[in-house]
Amino acid sequence: MPETEAAGRDKARAKDLATALGLDAVPAKIEGVRSRAKRLAERGWITRHRSGEFSILTA
Repeated sequence: MPETEAAGRDKARAKDLATALGLDAVPAKIEGVRSRAKRLAERGWITRHRSGEFSILTA
């Protein structure tokens, strides 16, 4: 399976990530999580999809 297919298995939106981290699902917290997730994607730690979702990289 190509890496791009494997990376897309478990996608999550910033709101879902914020909730999973125990943060309130309010716009300020969600935007903070989205900003951090974008930085992680730029550094190659996670994958950012065009749909606005993020997923972990798998080997």
